[in-house]
Amino acid sequence: MADQQVTNPKLIEAIEAMRADFKPETQNATINAALRSTFYVPAIIEKKKEIVANENNEVKFEEKPKARFLLIKKNGDGGQTFFPAFTDADELAKFKANEPYQRVKMKFGDLAMLVEQVTTISGFVINPMSHNLPFTREMLEGIKKVLIKRRNEQQKQTEAASSESAAEE
Repeated sequence: MADQQVTNPKLIEAIEAMRADFKPETQNATINAALRSTFYVPAIIEKKKEIVANENNEVKFEEKPKARFLLIKKNGDGGQTFFPAFTDADELAKFKANEPYQRVKMKFGDLAMLVEQVTTISGFVINPMSHNLPFTREMLEGIKKVLIKRRNEQQKQTEAASSESAAEE
């Protein structure tokens, strides 16, 4: 199976519409498009051999890949550090790093989780060399709360609907 190329035309369109006319509707459309997107994230994958024991205490060497994600520093905001995320190969090509990297595909939720786990990171920024759309830690927490609230409301509606249909039987 060939490697699926990452492209996000709906997200690019939403970002451009938001930049042209910034209002809650265009902002929400951009967030919703980003939530459904997959990005290229530059990382250095190091394969290290580690000694691993199985349940019978037999030891063998296993390759354990470790990813070190490249970061960018935004000078304007007190030197905050962000993970760069790119909507497609053309945007990634604009990124110049001092060391060779591989592109890793990550979904929005995976990037948000990474930001949550790495406390020294301020967030991630989509297409830092062009669109420069940051998702800060605070924004990601807000989005997460809204999504959890929405999921809980849907569960309540589903439960209410199933208990109504059970009562009718």
